[in-house]
Formats: sequence, C-alpha cells, structure tokens
Amino acid sequence: MRIGLIPEGLRERALFQSRRFPQPVFDVMGMMLFSRAVMAGVHFGVFDRLADGPRTARELAAEAGCDAHGMTLLLDALVACDYLEPAGDRYRNSRLGEWLLSDRPQTLANFVRFNYDMWEVTSHLETYVQRGEARDIHETLDDPHWRNYMLGLRDLAALSAHEVVSKIHLRTPPRSLLDVGGGHSYYAVAMCGCFPALHATIVDLEPATRVGREVVAQAGLSDRIQFRPGRLQETPFGENHDVAFLFNVMHHLDEETNRVTLERLRAALAPRGKLVVWESFREERARPRKDQVGSLLALYFGITSRQQTYGFNQVAGWVRAAGFRQVRREKLRTAPFAGLLLAEK
Repeated sequence: MRIGLIPEGLRERALFQSRRFPQPVFDVMGMMLFSRAVMAGVHFGVFDRLADGPRTARELAAEAGCDAHGMTLLLDALVACDYLEPAGDRYRNSRLGEWLLSDRPQTLANFVRFNYDMWEVTSHLETYVQRGEARDIHETLDDPHWRNYMLGLRDLAALSAHEVVSKIHLRTPPRSLLDVGGGHSYYAVAMCGCFPALHATIVDLEPATRVGREVVAQAGLSDRIQFRPGRLQETPFGENHDVAFLFNVMHHLDEETNRVTLERLRAALAPRGKLVVWESFREERARPRKDQVGSLLALYFGITSRQQTYGFNQVAGWVRAAGFRQVRREKLRTAPFAGLLLAEK
C-alpha cells in the first residue's frame, strides 16, 4: 500500500509518469493541506453538524462560530477531497465524511483529533534525526491528550476487533485474558462480549487506564475487566491466562525489551495458551523499493517513542526464541495496514 497522487485521465497519467512532473510540490504542500483540511473539518464539527442533513456554508459558519468566507473555502476543499458532496447551495457528508461522525459505532473522529496532537509532535522530526532526541509521547502527553490518544486507538480497534477475535481459533472458551498495552480496553470488551465466562486483566500506563475504566464501565463490564496500572517492564502479568494480547506495543519498545516481554508473556500463559500480537509489520522486501507505509510509520515511531516498526519474520524469530510454537501470520481485511502474529505456548 502506498500514499500518493491519483492522476485523472490519460493526459494527466502521461504527465505524472514523465520526468518533468513536479511531484514534490504535491507531496509536500498538497498532502499537508489535504490532511489539515480533514482535521479542521473534525475540529469545527463540520461532519457532525451535517449528520442531520445538508447545510449552507453560512449556516455552518454561524453554528461553529467561524468566518463565513473561511468556512466556504474549507468546505469546498473537503468537497474536492471527497469528504463532502455539494447539494445545491448546501453541503452534505460523503461516504468518507461519514467515517468522521463522532457518535457512530465505527468512527475515526477521535483518531483525527489525536493526530491534531501529533501534528505538533512530528514537527520535531528534524531534531530527532539530527540529535536522536524523540518526543516520547508516553512521557510527555498530559491528560486531555491522553484521552485523544486512547479514544483514537479505540477507533482503530473498532475496525478490526471482531475479525481479530474470529482468527484466534481457541480450542475451548477462554476464562482468562491478559491484555498488555490495551488501556483503551476495546479488545478486552469485545472478547468478553464473545465469551461470557471470560475475565480480563489489562496492563498499561496509569493515564491510559483512566480512560479504559470509563469505557469498561459504560460497557457494564467493571466486574470482569480489571486494570493493573504501571510500566509493562515492572508490572506483574499474573499467571495461567488462556490468551495474551500484545497489541500496538512492540513498535514502542527496543529489541531487548520485546524479547524479555515475550518471555514474560509465555510464563504468564497456561499450558497451550495463545499469544496474539497485533502490529503494523514492516514488509520485508527483497526488491530495492521499500515498504512506503511501513517505513513512514517506522520514522513516526522514532519521533514519538525512539523506536521503529519491525518485520514479521524478525518478530516471529523473537517469538520462537521465547519458546512459543506454531507461529503463524494472519492478515486483516478490516485493517490492511496491520496484521496478526499468533503462537501457542
């Protein structure tokens, strides 16, 4: 998967493929403005305000407390980017725009809000490359931004949770789940919804668990899902768990910490217990052309955690070295940017 321009028509396609096409103009200015326009649409509640039906630019500007001319330019940009559609002199949500309705079960509005916070963090890319100084978000985020972070991860989890559960293939209904790094709690809630006898333990940093407790309480599962706040390197994992989740964690850790964590997870599992790793694995290609999305994410995690993405085979090697067997990979239709590694104790 790659991010880039989409030529329209044969003439543009021919120009796009020529050496004279000034692609850096679009890669830099175009993508920056595209991203920021979508973020601004969420920030000003454009998509939510259009949930009840079309509005004029003047109506939306008045409701959002914005300048009418500025709002018109934003709305026209969102039409051009396929997030809105014109309806006479009014605007309505497109199929893409409906992804950003805050009250939908499957929304990405929180993920967009979190990326507002990350806009400032990634502005320190040059400092990271030059000096190796990262803006470790787990050390620097304050409470409002932690909420955006956790709810943004919950948005991503909602895309694939049911598919993830369907791919675990347990022999018997599990009774104990260990979820390391699952502070937003969506996967634990989904598992408990599928297995009535299941109890879950979530290990994550304390600010993450504050948000997770609210989500669990709203789901009516506070008696079945417990939290152990703390750093994963120091927090006990317990024992005899039937399943252990390690989702969106490895790219925040160095190799040695990942290896030690996998050994601890194996010790925490019951005999024949299942390990499930959810990661944005970087594709390991023999061709000179690199995996674009995976490489950009590696840079992103360098800035935000001092680490990077890892290849599936690399992680699989660590998993086997920790004593797991029957290691296999499952790709996710609902999350094509990521995949699962499954193994058994």
